Amino acid sequence: MTALLVGAYGPDMNGTATGIRAAASGPDGLALGAGFDCASPSWLAVRGDRMVATLEGSGSLAWFRRDGDGDGWAADGVTELEGVYPCHAAFLDDDTVAAACYGDGAVVVARHGQTRAVQRLDGSGSGPLPAQEGPHAHHVHVLPDGRVLTLDLGADRVHVHERTADGLLARIDALALPAGTGPRDLHALPSGELAVLGEWSCEVLVLDPAGREFEIMQIVALPDATPGEHQAAALGVSADGRFLYAGIRGADRIVVFALDPDGLRALGSVPSGGRWPRHLLVDGELLHVANQLSDEITTFQIGADGIPVPLASTATPSPTCVIRAREPLLS
Repeated sequence: MTALLVGAYGPDMNGTATGIRAAASGPDGLALGAGFDCASPSWLAVRGDRMVATLEGSGSLAWFRRDGDGDGWAADGVTELEGVYPCHAAFLDDDTVAAACYGDGAVVVARHGQTRAVQRLDGSGSGPLPAQEGPHAHHVHVLPDGRVLTLDLGADRVHVHERTADGLLARIDALALPAGTGPRDLHALPSGELAVLGEWSCEVLVLDPAGREFEIMQIVALPDATPGEHQAAALGVSADGRFLYAGIRGADRIVVFALDPDGLRALGSVPSGGRWPRHLLVDGELLHVANQLSDEITTFQIGADGIPVPLASTATPSPTCVIRAREPLLS
C-alpha cells in the first residue's frame, strides 16, 4: 500500500472539492481516507514531515505538518504569495518553497512562518497563441546540482536560477523553446536528461542540462494529439525507467513512449479512463490518472510492455494532482 494525497479544485476554481483527500493505493485501486478542508489545493508537495498546497483561487500557499507518526496532517500556517493563480510549487529546502503563478507569470519564494512571500520574480514575454498573451509560470524543478528551473507556458521559456547566499533565487539564464510550445511540465529522465511537455504544441522536448547552457536534444510529437485542439498535461516515468507517460486533455488519452538509448520512441496511447487527465503518478507497477472533469482517479496496471491496462476507478471531486504522502526512499 502506498499512502497518497489528492489535490483538487473547489468552487473558487469551478470545481466541487472541499480540500485535500488522503488515499492509499493497492492491487484493487485507491481507497480514500480522511479529508481536510482548504480552498482549491491544486498542487501539493511533500518534504519530510512538511507539506504545502498551492491554493490557486486565493493566491496563497498553505503549510501543513505531519500529525504524529502516521499520515495525518495538521494546518501549519498560510503565506500570501501576492501572485495570481499559483499552480505548482517545489521545496528548495526544508523551510523554503518556490511557487509558479500561472495568472501573472510570477515565480514567488515563500518561507515557513512568514505570512508574506519573501521574493517575487516577475514574468515577461508572450507567445504566438491566444493563450500565450502574456507570461504564465507553470512548473518548478530543482536539479541535483541545486539550480532551479521554472517553465513559462506563455513566453515559451525555461528559466534557470541559482540560490543566493540568503536562500533566494537569482535568475541567471533562460532557454527559448520553439514558439507555441507552451511548456507546462518537466520530468527528469533516467539518462539525466529532462523531458519538457509542450501543452500547446503537444510535444515532448528532451533537454540536456549538463554544463551552463541547455541543449534541445530531441522533439517528439504526442501520438493521437492535435495541436490547437488538445492540451498536453502531465508526465511520469515508469519505476524501471523504461517508459515515459504523458496525458492529453481533450483527446483524454495517455501516451506511452519507450526510453531507448538513442531517445524517445512513441508506442501509442490508451484512453485515460475519464475526462481531462490533468495529472498522473507512477506508483510502482500502477499508474494513477487524475481525470479532473469526470471526478475520478483511474488506476492502471503497467504491463511488462509499458502499456497501462485499466484496473479500477475511484470517484473523487475535481482531482488536479495525486502525490505520494511520503518521499520515496533513495536507493
